[in-house]
Amino acid sequence: MRFIDKSERCPEFDNYVANEKPSVWNAFDDNIKLKLHQHLWREQKTLCIYCQQQTPLKKEKQASENIRSHIEHIRPQSPYTHLIFDYNNLSLSCEGFDCDTRDKKPKKEFCEHRKGNEYDENKFLNPIELPDIENYFEYDIEGKIHPTSKDNAKAQKAQYMIDILHLDHGTLNDMRKEAYLFSIDSEYPQTPEVLPPFYSMLKQLVPEKYSN
Repeated sequence: MRFIDKSERCPEFDNYVANEKPSVWNAFDDNIKLKLHQHLWREQKTLCIYCQQQTPLKKEKQASENIRSHIEHIRPQSPYTHLIFDYNNLSLSCEGFDCDTRDKKPKKEFCEHRKGNEYDENKFLNPIELPDIENYFEYDIEGKIHPTSKDNAKAQKAQYMIDILHLDHGTLNDMRKEAYLFSIDSEYPQTPEVLPPFYSMLKQLVPEKYSN
């Protein structure tokens, strides 16, 4: 995971919330939700809030079986009902599978779909609130993620996140390994708008090619 700067808000979403004062997420205007989804996608530079795989831009008309990401409430809607429409609680999560897969209906096995309503205020590492969140995790050349070895308190929280999000899922390990191997001889393009997949891992393992 990496820190997400929420300073550039989504004006369409803010205006909708201010004027309509919605209270139920499922009744949220679909057009505004799409604008918010696309804004969060750009804000996170195309990466899932949790696993950091790249997600495609959601199109205006998209079949439900082709959806690869969704708007995530970091603190879950229940019991945090007062944060349902709080912009600083909203992010973009993958659907819990390899977003490049050709399988239209793969299982949802990690990230938000694994987390559900789990949120321990004393353990959860919130990517929107924790600027040094990358320092809680380490990676190896096999693509596996580990808690930091430098700080026991940080390691315990990192392990909690790995467990509730299943960040050590075999699919993610394989994807991270592939990204690392690619970066040995090649280099993912990176711009202010788009970061390479698994950016935090690449910064640790291939620092000469990737930086902030």
